[in-house]
Amino acid sequence: MIKLVLSDMDGTLLPKGGEHVSYRTVTAIRELVEAGVRFAPATGRQAYELDQRFFGARECYQTAITANGKRVYVDGELRHEVLMDRNVLVRVEQTLTDIPNAFLVVEPAINPKGARTWPCVGARKGDAEWFGKNVGFPAEAVDALPDEEFISAEVACAGSDEQYEEIIEQLKALAPECDFVTSQTHWCDILPKGSNKGTALMALLDELGISVDEAVFFGDMENDLALMELVPDSVAVANATPAAAKAARWHVGDVADEGTTVAIEQITEAVRTGGTPAFMLQESWTPDAAEAETEEADEPYEDEGPLSSEAIRALLAAKLGPEFGGEAGTVGGAGADAL
Repeated sequence: MIKLVLSDMDGTLLPKGGEHVSYRTVTAIRELVEAGVRFAPATGRQAYELDQRFFGARECYQTAITANGKRVYVDGELRHEVLMDRNVLVRVEQTLTDIPNAFLVVEPAINPKGARTWPCVGARKGDAEWFGKNVGFPAEAVDALPDEEFISAEVACAGSDEQYEEIIEQLKALAPECDFVTSQTHWCDILPKGSNKGTALMALLDELGISVDEAVFFGDMENDLALMELVPDSVAVANATPAAAKAARWHVGDVADEGTTVAIEQITEAVRTGGTPAFMLQESWTPDAAEAETEEADEPYEDEGPLSSEAIRALLAAKLGPEFGGEAGTVGGAGADAL
């Protein structure tokens, strides 16, 4: 029986570059929770970012794995945290100093509601701004690593694919106590060994009293592989990288077609009827079959076309606001205060 559904965000539940999920996605998660199944984002993003992307609908992110496994929340309470080793960050900073087009990005451990900028150490202003816009963080070019603690660290490369790969291989040799995991194009997360989405899941399952066989996970990138290897019912969206697609047991439609949302709706229906989610009944998978499955699942859903952010906020406020003590569309509002 499925008791927990986890999903990566960017590229899985949310199109890359998207500011928020759809109203349909929030509704699907809400109905899943009402059916008695927990939902938890498993993402490289922080909790305050989830508040923004779910319009403050707290049941979508109160339980979550964030910062690529370095933070675990249960019902809005931080239960697990791993900060970055400053000695490693100094070594990375020194190595990247003489490499053009590459720099270290860090996020302060204390960053209430995401109000602070992320230092881009040794970056040119234009490169920092470009990555900030494309990856979705408030960038600030700085000359040296600030003297404070950090929850996240990444390597950004504005050069070629070959240069990016060479840099990551060099850093792997420099800091063997860390894992370097690509999560977006030319963007590599630095993770302390033994600290990833997979180890965070085990901590979360222990907190919830749920077994890994009772979980389902949706992902699309290399930083999802640790979870896919642990969760028997791992799922890849059609736009997943070849490695993620190969690692997954099941496959659903593209993130652009809300493939994960469709699958969540199928899980809810299966829980209510005692059946099996439709995407788990497939005998074999091909991209064409996944596309056909998504179109078939979408057929009964009345699509009135894309809604504006204002329209989605109004719908969520009407449905969720009274339950959460305020207007659900308020970014950084009631939901963020709990985290």
